[in-house]
Amino acid sequence: MAPSPHTVPSLPMKDNMPLPSKRFSLANWLPDQPGGDDLIQSLKNCVVVSSQQRIRLVKVAVTGLTETLGLYPTASDKTSLAREMVQMFPAVKDTTPGLEGHEHFYNNGSGFLEYRLKNSRMSLPQDKKKRKRRSRQELEVAAKSAKTVVAEDEEEPITPGDQEKVDWMRYSPPTGDNQKKHRDLFIDTFSFRRKIINGSPTITDVLCQFPRLQDMPELINLEFQLLYPDQCDNFISRWGRMKEQIILAGEGNASVLVQIQKFQPDDNRDLCALTALAFALHKSVVQVRGTSTSSSRENSLLFLVQSIPEGTDVEAAAKAKKPVYQQPFLLALGPARRPVQYFAVLDKVAVPCGTSLITAIDRLFKCHFVFNVHYSPALLHFWHFIAAFIYEVLDPHTVKPIIRSFASSVRAVEL
Repeated sequence: MAPSPHTVPSLPMKDNMPLPSKRFSLANWLPDQPGGDDLIQSLKNCVVVSSQQRIRLVKVAVTGLTETLGLYPTASDKTSLAREMVQMFPAVKDTTPGLEGHEHFYNNGSGFLEYRLKNSRMSLPQDKKKRKRRSRQELEVAAKSAKTVVAEDEEEPITPGDQEKVDWMRYSPPTGDNQKKHRDLFIDTFSFRRKIINGSPTITDVLCQFPRLQDMPELINLEFQLLYPDQCDNFISRWGRMKEQIILAGEGNASVLVQIQKFQPDDNRDLCALTALAFALHKSVVQVRGTSTSSSRENSLLFLVQSIPEGTDVEAAAKAKKPVYQQPFLLALGPARRPVQYFAVLDKVAVPCGTSLITAIDRLFKCHFVFNVHYSPALLHFWHFIAAFIYEVLDPHTVKPIIRSFASSVRAVEL
């Protein structure tokens, strides 16, 4: 299901919050560690924290925590350490509105500290491992999911004329004279259409019943606008500035920097930023139908956009796609870094997306909501960043710490 819109209150950052009584002090531990003084100076002097700096800080912090308190420190110990980290080094704060700033390091059983601790416990014998308990955050998500199921049953009633309107749109090809009528009837049958699509048919089935979504692709934008009237234009209006911030923030990651440097001055700058974002938020291990598979950064980009030469039969290319690409993605006609035309591949159907990459990405994102389909697992963090921090249709508090951390780095970039 597509996530619901939200409103996040903006709370003041609690810079001077008193720390609870703690049994481990990072301030006392860090200077005595190899390279500790260098890490302290690099974090105190930087504005945008690189992923390597953050990983190194977490590693040395967890090492000190476990050597002092063992592999199972209390939640209070981990919270205290997380707060101390952001007070010592303000540049590492999670600046997501509504958060205190330490939550990406630890909060209710999740965060970078917890991930590192879990990895440290992997070598323990089974009888030494404590039973895992569901975190408060997991319980809250489960409760919200239950409420969502109840809410879905309270949809608007279907009027008797809806099927007749849908049939007229289905069997009346759009012409210059009737396009306005198509749009009006499309709006009128919104509730009817959502009830069908929320029943989880395939994209092909939806396009068969509502073919105007293919030959009038602007209706995809209209459907998303009906779902999220206040967020519909957020990507188009915000991307111009944010793309440069993403590129500059990504330069702090060695693997991202390598990709950025491959782009020439006359290459597509938007594609450079999207590549940087996908590489920075790469998800190396993904779950597909209960099976864990690895995915390289280069391969993950193929779930976003695939290039084909100009003059290629687009319909044939869409039908010939590999079975692994189940979620919507873009076909780009032309040179790999300077495409000239885009199509969204939905199942094995090609839908025009224009000549602008940003317009195409905007439409591709909206397709997930319009057709009620999941994001590609290889791009889950990538799409969650866009959903939470650009469109604002996903509560940023619910996304992974690595996503919030990169978003904080992006916000820290001054152009």
